[in-house]
Amino acid sequence: GTIQAGEYAKGDTATFFVLPNEGKVDIQSKDKKFFAEALIAAISQKSSNIYQDFKVTKMEPSADGKYMYVNFKYTLLTGAGFEVERKGVASVTSVGNGVQLLWSASIAARYRAKTEDQLNTIVRSFVCYSDGLNFSADLRPGMENDF
Repeated sequence: GTIQAGEYAKGDTATFFVLPNEGKVDIQSKDKKFFAEALIAAISQKSSNIYQDFKVTKMEPSADGKYMYVNFKYTLLTGAGFEVERKGVASVTSVGNGVQLLWSASIAARYRAKTEDQLNTIVRSFVCYSDGLNFSADLRPGMENDF
């Protein structure tokens, strides 16, 4: 679903998306085309004709190799007939039976001037677990017997 990132009314967004039926994939072995197709599926959930000129501009693996950080740009086609240039960044991983991603974007002018650092921080904080999360053991190691 979509969550607020920065100022939603000004075009800032962050969205979680699951690419189903992919099975477990080695994210580091995937090419630019794979990430472009995954991101296009994510941004076109409402309609397939709301964007044009989609391009992956940069890919960077996380230090642990479990995530790929992907910068991208595209032109949003609004219902009112306007074309809005957008830039964004996504964190893509594969745990369990699928590919999960958190993508965020803003209009290009806001991205360069205000939101680039914030949106990068949001997607780089994304962590995905396949077997759930045991709060005591996973987030508070050594403190599971405190209760």
